[in-house]
Amino acid sequence: MVMTRPEIKTTVPPPDFSRMLRSDLWRLFVSLGVLFAVVMSLVAVLDNESAGGSTGDGVLEVRLSEMKIEPAVLRAEADAPISIKVSNVGGAAHNFAVTGHGATELLSADQGATLDLGPLEAGTYEYVCEISGHKEAGMKGELVVGGGTAGSGNAMSPEEMDRMYLEGVEAFPAKTKGLGGQRMEPKMDGATKVFDLTADETKWEVAPGDVRSGMAFNGQIPGPEVRVKQGDRVRFVFHNSLEESSSIHFHGVNVPNGQDGVAGLTQDIVGPGDSYTYEFEVPNAGTHMYHSHMNGATQIPMGLLGALIVEGPDEPAVDVDASIVLNDGPLGFTLNGKGFPATQPVAAKPGQRIRLRYMNEGLQGHPMHLHGMEQLVIAKDGWELPQPYRADTIWVAPGERYDTIVEARPGLWAFHCHILSHAEGPEGMFGMVTVVAVQ
Repeated sequence: MVMTRPEIKTTVPPPDFSRMLRSDLWRLFVSLGVLFAVVMSLVAVLDNESAGGSTGDGVLEVRLSEMKIEPAVLRAEADAPISIKVSNVGGAAHNFAVTGHGATELLSADQGATLDLGPLEAGTYEYVCEISGHKEAGMKGELVVGGGTAGSGNAMSPEEMDRMYLEGVEAFPAKTKGLGGQRMEPKMDGATKVFDLTADETKWEVAPGDVRSGMAFNGQIPGPEVRVKQGDRVRFVFHNSLEESSSIHFHGVNVPNGQDGVAGLTQDIVGPGDSYTYEFEVPNAGTHMYHSHMNGATQIPMGLLGALIVEGPDEPAVDVDASIVLNDGPLGFTLNGKGFPATQPVAAKPGQRIRLRYMNEGLQGHPMHLHGMEQLVIAKDGWELPQPYRADTIWVAPGERYDTIVEARPGLWAFHCHILSHAEGPEGMFGMVTVVAVQ
């Protein structure tokens, strides 16, 4: 007999969709609440960063770097004392000024200061870095006092922009005090060519009325241009009249190690009031530079630099030989130590061959663009290229040198850095602009 197991029926209650829906909705509401709280926290943080916060004691804070001031907007109460803590977190020197109401001193990298403005009436005030070209490059912002609206300051009218643009062009080449890069003739000690170079603080007029604190060799920015021949015996006697230590490095020249100019590594420190002598036989031709090798991020942008041209036995035949020393920093964006409209034109006659020697002593790269004529690039860092090439824009990184040949065409040809914030703004052209004048 086969036994069969009795069938047991189990009743499964139907799903409680209403209860499940209530539970899911509850979890959704909780999640949305958490998400909302997170978003509001982020908004508060971002709003604080964009509109400026404080240190907790009512002091506002800004940070300076290349080429910006953060935050772009500060907010303060009207008719209450305003203090702004300024920190330079960049690699170059900057200052901070609230236009018409006060400014800090020039701040080197990692330096700071506090600007006390006192109470201001309600309104919008511009703040900038006052170094030539830095405002135009983006170092500006607005202090909104008393709940005003950022961006409510008076903008230039199109007519004002046109007027200022033409005033700059008509002033070119503007006269300023001081001319850098003047060729230096050596003294002779037997067969040795002797060059005396003295480093000192100076006041340097970059553009008309724009006088900046700088550092100079022999009172020039750039320092005197030194031209020698490959194989020459040379002696550089360096006198340090600065308030800090310095040295000279011969950038691109394959000197003996003991003449390399790096204090603590190849020589003693040259302190204030001290002198040091470098002597060597020049081994390699090319477009080279000399500059400080102590506190270089400050001393070189402030002007302790110069062109060192070593002529080889087989130089190309040219009619015009022009050195173009690029720099940026406390003196602004400069060509041979000046900013437009005080830069000097490169002058030639139609059909002449122009040799342009680019040297970048700055902290930033600069693409140098020549209108209307191509450039034949013949050398990089002093070394002839096995295959020259043509270009109208030459990117010159910090420390690099390029040599180009240009066949002159009639006309007034603009010649400028094509990072346009280094060359042009609402007030017209400035900084790294000049003209190749062929006529």
